[in-house]
Amino acid sequence: MPKILYIGFGLSPLVRGGAIVYQESLMEAVSARGWETVFLFAVPRRASSGAPCLKTRSEKGIRFVEILNTPYMPGCLNDPVIQCFQPDIERLVMNVLDDERPDIVHFHELQMHPASVMDIVSGRGIPSLKTIHNYYDICPQRDLLYMGEERCYDFDGGRRCTECLSVLPAAGSSYGMRLARTLLPSWLYTRLPVLRPVRKAVPYLSDQYLLRRRFFVERLNRLDAVHCSSHRSAGILADCGVLRNKIRIIPLSVKNLERIKPKPLRNNNHPVVFGYISGRHPSRGYRILIDAFSMLDQCRAKLIIWNMPPEEKPDRRLNVELRRHYMPEQINGVFSEMDVGIIPSIWEEIFGIIGIEWLTAGIPVIGSDIGGIPGWLRHGENGFLVPPGDAGGLAGAMQLFVGNPALVAQMQQRIKPWTSFSSHVDEMLGCYEAVMDIRKRGRINA
Repeated sequence: MPKILYIGFGLSPLVRGGAIVYQESLMEAVSARGWETVFLFAVPRRASSGAPCLKTRSEKGIRFVEILNTPYMPGCLNDPVIQCFQPDIERLVMNVLDDERPDIVHFHELQMHPASVMDIVSGRGIPSLKTIHNYYDICPQRDLLYMGEERCYDFDGGRRCTECLSVLPAAGSSYGMRLARTLLPSWLYTRLPVLRPVRKAVPYLSDQYLLRRRFFVERLNRLDAVHCSSHRSAGILADCGVLRNKIRIIPLSVKNLERIKPKPLRNNNHPVVFGYISGRHPSRGYRILIDAFSMLDQCRAKLIIWNMPPEEKPDRRLNVELRRHYMPEQINGVFSEMDVGIIPSIWEEIFGIIGIEWLTAGIPVIGSDIGGIPGWLRHGENGFLVPPGDAGGLAGAMQLFVGNPALVAQMQQRIKPWTSFSSHVDEMLGCYEAVMDIRKRGRINA
């Protein structure tokens, strides 16, 4: 069977999110199909030696190769030039390619790797593709949001990046806080001032961001395929210069769907319980949700929020409960508590995996009419689409359920099953075979 090398960022439980869930689900499934599977990744973890180095282990039939002492810090300020080139990481990637000799390379997020690793792989004639999980390849802060609030479609030769990134968390603070929330008890985490965000001015020029975008797009175009999960994200990348004939649109699915049990039809009682799981980052629309929920009758509506840091304190006048992170095996218990899921994103959401998990459980969804969300959320059928950033519009959609709880059961009966994860894996394996065939035919023609 072929050997596949995945290259990406993050590994649970140190890093969470839909991209990590998908990445790990796909690797495990491909390995189970008989492919020899290797994952080259990094998280901001240190080893005793100062220089970047490799650490290898095997688990569940997958060989994990971790880069330690990486100079990168995800979610923080990094030199745009180093995001393109980094000799130490390039050398380690070349060593892994020499040792593993993969038949195909599948890139995921490259926040912990320079874009030049795509050059190294394509330059060796190895079939390769990349899955787009966010807009990091064309936007240094990943979300195409100017100042974290306004959707940004005008790159303006890098000048908008310089303005937008005028202040950012200092290197280490973002990841340090996430790691601390994972490992420390809440009473200790909230008392450590060293974990509070530190901010500093951005020292980089617009020309550097212009070169960065050009460099990333050129490297994407040297791959054999760019995997997008929605037509919207594909269109945005194409508008930025990614070749349309390189783009493959394959909607996502995840292994978690296999463990989700459909909920029984809901009764007509109050309160109607809304659920939110996407964190408090401005791009996720958390403040929009709180503003919208405050407009509802608090005796007839309830909001449960998962994945909140311990320092977050809801307004006591609101019928809101905060919960910590839940493990995959707890998903049915978590979903049993909610009637309607909310995705109030203000950014061009790539896909929104939590939405298809909710639909699989028979939970209608209210989501922003933006990004990849309209690809699976059918207005009036399995939920409602609302204008992004519009608290009044979101409150109006929520009120439809509060005013008529029977609407939940009506929509539950209209929800159609999503593509099974097994079928999605079939599609991805078909994409791998097509990519390898492209390279094979190219070598023959040469």
